[in-house]
Amino acid sequence: MRYHLLGPMEVRTTQPSATDATPRAAKQRAVLAALLVRAGETVPTETLANELWGETPPRTATTTIQVYISQLRKLLAGEDGTQQAIVTRRPGYLVQVDPTQLDLTCFRRLYEQGVAAAERRQHAEAADLQRRALALWRGRFLADTPQGTLLSTEAARLSEMRVAALEYRIRADLQLGRHHDLLGELRAATAEHPLREELHAHLMVALYRCGRQAEALQAFTALRRTLVEELAIEPGPSLQRLQQRLLAGDPKLLRPAQHRQQITATHNPPAQVPAPLPVSDDRFTGRAAELDRLRDLLGRPSATVLVTGGPGTGKSALVRRAAHLLEEDFPDGRVLVDLRIPPGAERRDVTELLLGAAGARPPDSPTARLQLLRGLTAGRRMLFVLDNAGPADDLTELQTALPGSAVLVTAVCPPRGLRPTATLALDPPERAEAVQILTAAGGDAAQAGQGVLEEIADLCDRLPLALSVAGSLLAACAHGSAAALAERLRAEPTRLEELRHGGVEVCPALLRGYEECARPERDAFRLLALLPPGVFDTESAAAVLGTAPGRAEPVLERLTGCGLLIAQDRGLFRLPDLHRLLALRLVADDPPGPRHAALGRLCEAYTRTAERLRGGSRLVPPRSPLWLTEQRAALVWTVRAATEAEQWRPVLRLARAVGDFFEATMAWEEWAATQRSALRAAEQAGDEAERARALRSLGDLAWQQRRFDEAIDRYRQALAAARRSGNAAEAARSLTGLADLLLEHGADADVPFLIAEAEEAAGRDRDQRARFEVLRCRALLALAKGRHAQAAELFGACGEAAVALADRRLEAYARRAGRAVAAGFAEGTDGAVEVRPGVWRIPLARSAAVGEAARSWSVTGPS
Repeated sequence: MRYHLLGPMEVRTTQPSATDATPRAAKQRAVLAALLVRAGETVPTETLANELWGETPPRTATTTIQVYISQLRKLLAGEDGTQQAIVTRRPGYLVQVDPTQLDLTCFRRLYEQGVAAAERRQHAEAADLQRRALALWRGRFLADTPQGTLLSTEAARLSEMRVAALEYRIRADLQLGRHHDLLGELRAATAEHPLREELHAHLMVALYRCGRQAEALQAFTALRRTLVEELAIEPGPSLQRLQQRLLAGDPKLLRPAQHRQQITATHNPPAQVPAPLPVSDDRFTGRAAELDRLRDLLGRPSATVLVTGGPGTGKSALVRRAAHLLEEDFPDGRVLVDLRIPPGAERRDVTELLLGAAGARPPDSPTARLQLLRGLTAGRRMLFVLDNAGPADDLTELQTALPGSAVLVTAVCPPRGLRPTATLALDPPERAEAVQILTAAGGDAAQAGQGVLEEIADLCDRLPLALSVAGSLLAACAHGSAAALAERLRAEPTRLEELRHGGVEVCPALLRGYEECARPERDAFRLLALLPPGVFDTESAAAVLGTAPGRAEPVLERLTGCGLLIAQDRGLFRLPDLHRLLALRLVADDPPGPRHAALGRLCEAYTRTAERLRGGSRLVPPRSPLWLTEQRAALVWTVRAATEAEQWRPVLRLARAVGDFFEATMAWEEWAATQRSALRAAEQAGDEAERARALRSLGDLAWQQRRFDEAIDRYRQALAAARRSGNAAEAARSLTGLADLLLEHGADADVPFLIAEAEEAAGRDRDQRARFEVLRCRALLALAKGRHAQAAELFGACGEAAVALADRRLEAYARRAGRAVAAGFAEGTDGAVEVRPGVWRIPLARSAAVGEAARSWSVTGPS
């Protein structure tokens, strides 16, 4: 069978009679087209359903597709009746077709061969290949077939490739001196594609070479008018430079590239044409500002530009794209050398590699190589791209050996001896551009909701390498859909394994950046993985590194320079998630002792900061410092991690330092998590006093969340632990908690006994917070008995205790309660009472069971 999609669909047998086997039904043609554009790949049934019916397929969609497939199989049966063109392959179907019998694959093959020939400067071959590719088109892609997401996306991609093939063919013909023959075709092409700047550039060059300079300039003016009126933009930098060359009457424009002088070498056999650049990646997208910047920098005399950035930021793709775009700026050649050393290979001298890439035979002597390189490039305008330079590469003598030429270097860490005229630091792109990179790599398979694509981009840290791999996974249907891929990437332990496809992996690229660093930086990188996800400051980093902040700062700066850290505002840093996952793997191989000690030091550092911000023994919310709010998740993460590392004492101190803050800000989940960790730490450390504190805190949490049975159990356990350890302050607070429960459920009779014991215990420890709680309970009991004057006096005493605590939150509560009592409406019309700061008692059905359980813990213990 021969399949034709570049126009109306045609399917014909390969017999001499060429019988027509084109499906007559539109939906059958759509199914066949969807399989053919993915020839050799499995197309899921879900994709076919989406192609036919969009987002609202009928309930019988799967059955209907099976019918279509059956009909197509009969229609496309082999000429001997035995071959099956369409096979079932979970989760869908796959079409088996000879690539030479499908015009789409023939076009792509001819197009790519033509591009490669153009890169080799074999212009006659390039023109012929692109001409043959364009001849396969019979009209608009699948002009008679309905198109859903998959086919419409493929149509847009092929339309772009068709115009690109035309541009390549015209460029090759111009290089062959066929400008007279091209004028009519170029005028028609620019009329059909009025915004394609490259076609207008070809028209301007052809007119100029035909001696029609004025018309060439008019063509630029007409294009500029169109761009300004329709898009409010100016022509691009390349076209503007071409206009300036036309105005200046540049004679170089009159000479096609094939007449330019090739490189020769003195005292050496004639050099060959420089090795061609790798074929440009047609999926490259974004980085427009960086490309314009490189064009500007490399246009300056003897420019040496260093492009830096972390692993995976797309340095190589950027400079290779720039080298392709700068063909006219470097008429004597562009040479690319990858300085990365393959595993097991020895490092080679840079000049030796450059001479080999430029087609010359390198001498053995370093001095002779430099002289030869200088002789080869003297008086010539060339671009030398040194990709993936490492710290050990010595470029000290390189710039003096390339007079008049430009040098473009990419590196994570700057190589030795390089003196760049300019440096371009490459950061991960913004989210919108990252999504563009993802969709360019994924094609029609990446046509998902914007939110899903943005999540995938964020899970890839917006690294172009990771985005490209994720897009390739989508294009290959390795994960079924963008939503399924996002779900897989959310799993941190396996995220790096997921980001691999077709021999390209993200993890090894990140690992190479790590291995290029010096030993101290590598050690620091691994330990920084122990920090909570997100931003961190120098003091936190110094804690896990076991050094002073002043000594940690230079290490952090060096890691930032190596692309393994990102510097934020206000002196903060961030370890990107993919790097953090790599660092966690690496640090897991280190001895556990240093790791656990680092987490303990981090706990202590956070504890010191929290206590310092509390301004004494108690925090002052709601005016709590911003740091505690910003670090809420980090504090919980650290408590949990240190608990798993069995750092019991640091956990207890940090949980105590942040417990009141979480209570004051009603951060219930964080409060529960830290105090449960503290309870485990106290039990493991055998510290009954700290166990009493954690149990009482958990009782307070349960009480505020109205989980009364749990609150009673926690208070009872806390009271028992406090009595065993002699922690009178915690015994007093547990007793006042039980008194609160009795008051809550109307069991007032036993409250005076609980309060009396709590007051005696608070007096023994002289604990102001316990004294405050005793006064508060006394005031609430007086209020419940209708003794408002006494309640007002007790709330005043509460305020004095809060002042002694330097706790403005408790002080404000005491003032509110006192004013309410003094005004005579403490209980209000609805009977509500503010029993603790921000916690109100609302009249509810009394629970006899709760009251009895609370009453069972009297002054002397359980009855």
